Amino acid sequence: MTFQHQLERLKLQWNDLLETLQHKGADVIHIYEEPVKDNQLAELEQQLGIELPDELRQMLAMASEARMGWTLPHESLVPFGANGDWGWSFQAIYWLDVWQLEEAVNPTRYLTFCPGYNGDSLVLDMHAPSKQHAVLSWNHETGDFQFLAPSLGEFFERVTIMYGIGAESWQYEPFIDYSGLNVDHPHSLKWRAWMHDYVHLTLEKAQATLEGLIRYTEVSGVVDVSLRSAFHHFAPELILQAWQKRINEESDRGIRETLMKYIGDICYTHAADWVRSLWRSHAEERINASVLTYLTVRCLPESEGLKLVFNELEQMEQTSRLNGYTACAWLKPFTSRKVIEWMFLGQRVSYPYDGWDRLFACSAPSAEDIWQWLGGSTVQQQVVISALAMLENVQTIFPEQAQLQHTLGLLEQQLDKAVTKKEKNLVNGAVHALNKL
Repeated sequence: MTFQHQLERLKLQWNDLLETLQHKGADVIHIYEEPVKDNQLAELEQQLGIELPDELRQMLAMASEARMGWTLPHESLVPFGANGDWGWSFQAIYWLDVWQLEEAVNPTRYLTFCPGYNGDSLVLDMHAPSKQHAVLSWNHETGDFQFLAPSLGEFFERVTIMYGIGAESWQYEPFIDYSGLNVDHPHSLKWRAWMHDYVHLTLEKAQATLEGLIRYTEVSGVVDVSLRSAFHHFAPELILQAWQKRINEESDRGIRETLMKYIGDICYTHAADWVRSLWRSHAEERINASVLTYLTVRCLPESEGLKLVFNELEQMEQTSRLNGYTACAWLKPFTSRKVIEWMFLGQRVSYPYDGWDRLFACSAPSAEDIWQWLGGSTVQQQVVISALAMLENVQTIFPEQAQLQHTLGLLEQQLDKAVTKKEKNLVNGAVHALNKL
């Protein structure tokens, strides 16, 4: 098979892959520009001082630029954080600036043909006087090269099998050994199996077993009614055990914690004892606070969950003043008025109040809460005024026009007392938000 025929075959595979991924919800890039003209090639070769390798010339005869790429819609569960980016560009063909390299290098050795979006680049090693030249990945930060394949044809074959990963240097690292980009490396096999399931696995195929459903959850990244219904054909304790088994198999901490959140989405109160066991872990062994809170909200009764979080935050207060961002991270998922009461009675808000305002706004405040805070300390007043501009359910909070007018009157009093421009702008922002009603 000639290289031209190989390219035509690969192009069809690339088109099918990108169309499938786009249908699955991925963001894709799919660019084919007009072929390079003979006079343009001649001019480039004169500038470079060489005759371009035959494989590269044939690529440019297909398209002056071919850029393919994809990003999946739920990156947290994508193994190795990979995404797709491959191709070539006539405009990107030039000698690599060797002044960036620490060691002395022939300035006409490395010929770039595909830049990565972060500044890395795919290059041809022109050192060996042969018809085919090795493809390397160049890291623009370290100046290091990674051998990927002995030729352009072999490189694109390997990248296609790997679903188009690249073109930034770090994308290749998990899959490289002495032979370059190894499609049979253990990491490569894991990646290829995951992507195969992402492309081909359906809920209908997966629902026969818990393992299949868990795999489908991972690759789809969406927990909806139909998926929950499929899980509920199995006993709750078996569902939890299957998820725990999958979590214990996973070495990537970020993926492990996302898998834990799926337990909350699917098992709910059936996972309550498991969530309680997570709280009993030593602080240094605990999972990410946002994940622990997420599970607490979904799996434990509100009163029990809030008590656990309140105790955690109050222990923090024993060593340093609690800041709003930390409190918001732990308490925002509850969307509970009890949080506002805890904030007020403990006089916990302080300057800078960033984070406290967001927490107030998302904790289902009532009109009475807002009036109480407007009559509180100076920092409490500023917290609630700032929060008023963040509210998304104003009509629910003020179902009666009289309540709204009373609140606007209190804000007018705050505006009269405001001294600085910043304070006046804060009050005016709250008034503007309420006047939209």
